[in-house]
Amino acid sequence: MEQKLAPMNNCLKSYQDKKPQLNLWEFFQGRIEGWGSLFDWQGRATRRFSVLIEGKWQGQDGELQEWFVFEDGEKTERTWKIHFSDDHHFTGVAHDVIDQAIGQQLGNATNIRYKLRVPYKKSAIDLRMDDWMYLLDENTILNRTKMKKFGLKVGEIVLLMKRKP
Repeated sequence: MEQKLAPMNNCLKSYQDKKPQLNLWEFFQGRIEGWGSLFDWQGRATRRFSVLIEGKWQGQDGELQEWFVFEDGEKTERTWKIHFSDDHHFTGVAHDVIDQAIGQQLGNATNIRYKLRVPYKKSAIDLRMDDWMYLLDENTILNRTKMKKFGLKVGEIVLLMKRKP
């Protein structure tokens, strides 16, 4: 994977002294469980889900397998391939991600930006994802993702993830 190094996100810089420090390759090693909700553009909860994540790392390269189960019984899967170019910058690819995700981690936070192809009715739409993760304690991440289309907010995802100690 080719790494696109972006300047450090200014908002992310405000987390550089926050503890505990988040290292994705440490947190996402092994099994993680999560529970979340999707919210529409008006902030109404529209859908609940759970997720199981299995992470494996070898050096700077990792693979995260995600299995989602929604309250209506729908199941989806995604496998991320992640590459770190240094301690702070990384890229990721998955089957439903357009091009590649660009990510940075600093302090207790991580920001990942990417375009995701999402099934919609009998077709699909591409949404811009602005994904933030905050390490609350050594085993818990709060994940908040804003979704936009044509620059307008169309929804948000809030997810709590727990690592098995």
